[in-house]
Amino acid sequence: MSKVALITGNDTGVGKTRVAASLAKLLADFGPVRYLKVVETGIVQPIDSDANQVSNWAQGELESSTVLRSYRQPLAPVFAAASEGQELAFRDLVDEFQKAKGPNWNLAEGAGGMAVPLDSSGVDWKDFAKAIPVDAVVLVVENRLGAINQMRLLDAYCQDLSIPCGFWLNEALPQETEVIRTNEKALSSLARSTWGIQRHGKEPTQVDLSWANEESDV
Repeated sequence: MSKVALITGNDTGVGKTRVAASLAKLLADFGPVRYLKVVETGIVQPIDSDANQVSNWAQGELESSTVLRSYRQPLAPVFAAASEGQELAFRDLVDEFQKAKGPNWNLAEGAGGMAVPLDSSGVDWKDFAKAIPVDAVVLVVENRLGAINQMRLLDAYCQDLSIPCGFWLNEALPQETEVIRTNEKALSSLARSTWGIQRHGKEPTQVDLSWANEESDV
């Protein structure tokens, strides 16, 4: 049965693609995994695509790695499309994804943070999660100074989602030990689940995949 995990987060550059690669290797135990970058921006050369990066990092654990929409300017998706004379339509993105997803686990990676607009109406990745609907939302937060505030804001923004959501704390750049310690302590105090903690340049050391075994009720 086809399932989808949306990988989004609090900002751009927080390590969503690295997390996608780690999840691809972990979910491979459940069957073939497809990676779909729904929209990517700031890509001039195809070799720089997130699809290529996640394929390399996943070390052969992916069935396929695909980008649905790619734009050259490093802007929010709706503005990156407009810079090339195109209009990004939310419903088209949803339809394209539904056609591209596979029969088992699909990792859908968004562009930028969760609240970035996907078309002129202002819909975002939370709306995308509801429209598919996805089976899980992985909330990637960069493990750095300021992460506690970012986790609390993202947690509040997702309060109306009935879809299972969990945090993935990712150390994109090396951080001081005390920053790491306090971020992880704050994360453990939040009601929302922690699905992964990943240190810089390493595979995740703490992983909860219980959500991958659950039947979707959305």
